[in-house]
Amino acid sequence: MQLARDSTQIGNIIRRARKKQGLAQSQLGDKAGLRQATVSQIESGHPSARIDTLLQLFAALDLELRVAERSKDWSIT
Repeated sequence: MQLARDSTQIGNIIRRARKKQGLAQSQLGDKAGLRQATVSQIESGHPSARIDTLLQLFAALDLELRVAERSKDWSIT
């Protein structure tokens, strides 16, 4: 399981999963019904990605989103 607390970490998780599956950004975009440029923006940590777009990418990569309480040692800075 990977932990993501911001858009940059989400982008990194998507990038790692895409590369692990041997996909180019354009191929992932095709699988998710998105443009390559959208995949690139999300992987770069663009903060305004829509949740439905992220869910499309997760589904295309055979990933799922889980929500959990934050650990006690994390604080917003």
